Amino acid sequence: MIRNRIVCALAITCLIAGSAVVAPARAYLATQSGDKADKPKKNKTAGEKKEKKDKKKDDQKGDKADAGGGRPVLWEEPADIESRDLFNGPGGADGAPDPKGKFTFVDRSKSGTSEKINVTDDKGRKWQVKFGAEARPSVAASRIVWAAGFHVDTDYFVKKTHIEGRGGFDVWDVRFKDRDDGFKEVGLWSWHSNPLNARELQGLKALMALLNNWDLKEVNNKIVHPSKKSGGDKNEQIYYVSDLGGTLGKTGSGIRSIPFFASAPAGTKGVAGDYTDQVFISGVSQGHVVFNYKGKDKKALEGVTVENARWMGNLLGRLSDKQLSDAFRAGGFSDWEVTTYVRTVRARINELKNLK
Repeated sequence: MIRNRIVCALAITCLIAGSAVVAPARAYLATQSGDKADKPKKNKTAGEKKEKKDKKKDDQKGDKADAGGGRPVLWEEPADIESRDLFNGPGGADGAPDPKGKFTFVDRSKSGTSEKINVTDDKGRKWQVKFGAEARPSVAASRIVWAAGFHVDTDYFVKKTHIEGRGGFDVWDVRFKDRDDGFKEVGLWSWHSNPLNARELQGLKALMALLNNWDLKEVNNKIVHPSKKSGGDKNEQIYYVSDLGGTLGKTGSGIRSIPFFASAPAGTKGVAGDYTDQVFISGVSQGHVVFNYKGKDKKALEGVTVENARWMGNLLGRLSDKQLSDAFRAGGFSDWEVTTYVRTVRARINELKNLK
């Protein structure tokens, strides 16, 4: 009995210590707030089985989607990379939601694990509003991924606004994602089985490692088809990573090794100190880069050659410190956080460029 109590006490102590480094949820919906993803499940066996089942399902969906029509596109040359606006992103200033405008509650979104609602604005545009710790890093990370030539969701960080409906309520520190951007989801793709160009795919892997994206579940890998509204090529199928909320912190969590907490988050989100303290590259083995990655699906970031990692480093190296600063300001980070992130990202870019 005493031994059991000691074990329980140790587990609770570890849980509290681990949770202390997770960025607190910074948005509120009435009396509800936070990020469901940060609430570990209590049944280890069930959690592990579900993760394995989901991965198998994602692989099957990815294979099925890969066999569909349309030319697979992962990356497009960002010829204007030096002049891209990383504060407003692909949607530009005109596409941004107006915090002083009128937003009306439609319903709750059932996708993913974070708290999300759907709203419309006074211009008839449809938005998905995400609450919690992912709001800031998802916007900042998407700006950098877009600058490198990869497709991303059109999203913006909103410090505070008011939403009508259900009595009316204010929201703080949220991410607004455009739900009507002209791209229709047609499937999922797998990190391990896909028809993508090797250099481009490995470049994306290097970028995910640079951003410390610990949530590499394949359910986050979307395939979309451009509509006439998007102005894209209808003969293309665009492959991209849709959820970048689990970035810009650290990868890995000691809590996951404790019984009953195997489904806990595999890192932190948007914590500048955690991000800058973690080693980026462990070394090189047989011509391949070994990233110090401790997140989900560790094999996802394997197989990146030195040559392709350097290619991504040289591409990102064309971004100025001003552009990087704009990306983090777009995510609502403080001046200290922006400075810390820019310094660390620049150092990581140089690590990629200088690989031997």
